[in-house]
Amino acid sequence: MTFLIGSDIHGSLYYAKMFFAKAEKLNPRKIILLGDFFYNGARNDPPKDYCPKEVVKLVNSYADKLIAIKGNCESEVDQMVASFPFSEISTMFVFDKEITMTHGHHFSFTNLPQHPGDIFLQGHTHIGVLEKKDNLILANPGSVSLPKDGRHSYMTMDEKGIRLIDLLDDSVVKEILF
Repeated sequence: MTFLIGSDIHGSLYYAKMFFAKAEKLNPRKIILLGDFFYNGARNDPPKDYCPKEVVKLVNSYADKLIAIKGNCESEVDQMVASFPFSEISTMFVFDKEITMTHGHHFSFTNLPQHPGDIFLQGHTHIGVLEKKDNLILANPGSVSLPKDGRHSYMTMDEKGIRLIDLLDDSVVKEILF
């Protein structure tokens, strides 16, 4: 059972297609999107092939597989056009792990919730992170379209572990085994 994890698409149809091509290849049980799906926001330049309406259609086509976290760029209008609900924070239990998911603008690696679980997933910073601190795995898939660390990236998670992966060449950047 595989989970595909991405964040910060920001309306780029070009990179959204690349990310969702991974879903076609991997056939994940769920696709976790950690916010900022459709718009670039006032702080970002529009990404390559900026086309929010088409990204809405593409993301909606995977609605039955999505766990969607609301980012700081999501609005009420986004919920109206989305075929899936957004959550501010969500928790799931898989692989004998409690996984907490949020965007990162409220709770983050430096402002953890009271019970972050075994794995704390966040987006928002556009920087891929995968590290273990004490018994907590901190994971951020970076940004699909607007990386601030120079690498378009995403993550996969299965019963063996969690991996940070380069979107362009599918090389594993970092891996933590369970």
